[in-house]
Amino acid sequence: MQSDVRFLWRDCLPELRKKKILISELAGMQEVPTHGHEFLELTYITAGQVIHTLDGQEQILGAGDYFIVDYGSRHSYRASGNEGYGNIDCLFLPELLDPALKGTVSLRIVLDHYLLHYNIRALTQNPAHMTFHDADGRIKALLRQMQEESEKQEPGYTELLRCYLLEILLLTMRHLDDASSAAAGDDICGFLTAYVRDHYMEQISLRELAGRLNYSVSYVSRIFKNGMGMSFMTYLQNYRVAQGCRLLASSDRTVEEVAAMVGYKDAKFFASLIRRFRGTSPNAARRDARSNSSLPAPTEAPERKEPI
Repeated sequence: MQSDVRFLWRDCLPELRKKKILISELAGMQEVPTHGHEFLELTYITAGQVIHTLDGQEQILGAGDYFIVDYGSRHSYRASGNEGYGNIDCLFLPELLDPALKGTVSLRIVLDHYLLHYNIRALTQNPAHMTFHDADGRIKALLRQMQEESEKQEPGYTELLRCYLLEILLLTMRHLDDASSAAAGDDICGFLTAYVRDHYMEQISLRELAGRLNYSVSYVSRIFKNGMGMSFMTYLQNYRVAQGCRLLASSDRTVEEVAAMVGYKDAKFFASLIRRFRGTSPNAARRDARSNSSLPAPTEAPERKEPI
């Protein structure tokens, strides 16, 4: 294998958008130049040592180390020895885990998804800037299984890839800091994200929530944006859109009904948010989610409390 392969990430986008996940293994690598990409990337070092530069921060990695690169990040690799390094690359789109995540461009939002049930208050640092170590080899074994399924492409292989990826994410999340050691800023983020998760179908006022925390709105807004990488309003709208798209895909409710169930009295405004975050109309989002899902035909979702 050539020692200085130059990756043209855009060349793989058509296939990635179709399959939602691509996995490959490389050996004898020397260098990969600085680049960004329009997907999430899990990289596992299998051999050698490599200097990984992520958003300007350098770190030396060895066999068994792995990390997840977020949307918007830029990174590069450089071997620290003449023998080069080896790695397994797993590129995936959030909608592989759930079609309702289509358009999501944040690892934090993926980890906050109901399928993972992760307590976001435990995130005392950006998970996309963390390096994890596979001490017992379970992550590598799962990636090998994913490689095998991807190569054979037997019936149901996409669902198995989805299950293996969920298992990897869940095992990885065990490495994240415990919520009890969180700083005040992380407690604020945790409280607000938990509140959104439990009350997104109701009217939500950041001023009221800031009052409960005994902080000013401006302080809470700043802490949330610094911790989450987006404003509270953007987070709330993104979360409601994700839940709305899931309801559209899993039921035959009208856009107006779904809008009310996720906290919006104005269906046109809800539709505009879907276009903003998903780049498509509500009905197209419904068709998209159903065509990309192997789930049974939709059934009516349970009744939810109407917004106040």
